[in-house]
Amino acid sequence: MFIEKVDDQLYQLKRDEETIGGFHLVPVDDSARRIEKLEVSEGIVAAQVLAVFELIQKYAEEQGISALYVESHSDSLDFLLQHQRFECHDVENRVWIYRVVHT
Repeated sequence: MFIEKVDDQLYQLKRDEETIGGFHLVPVDDSARRIEKLEVSEGIVAAQVLAVFELIQKYAEEQGISALYVESHSDSLDFLLQHQRFECHDVENRVWIYRVVHT
């Protein structure tokens, strides 16, 4: 699985040459981005959603992005984000942040 940049904010998730999903990375400031409109194909199982977040986190590291923000819409997504080392940034609005570690 890999990420293909379509334009400034739109990215596609691909497996081989098949598009299996997409998302937007919207600027929050100079180096932080908010993940929006993440969609995956119906055939993607829960374990693969974890792999999607890992892929986005790795991409952020490679691109010099300092942080990723996500607005959660469910308890199950909260759990997944916590598992992926996101921290709750705003409890009321369910905003989570992942601070990218650059190695």
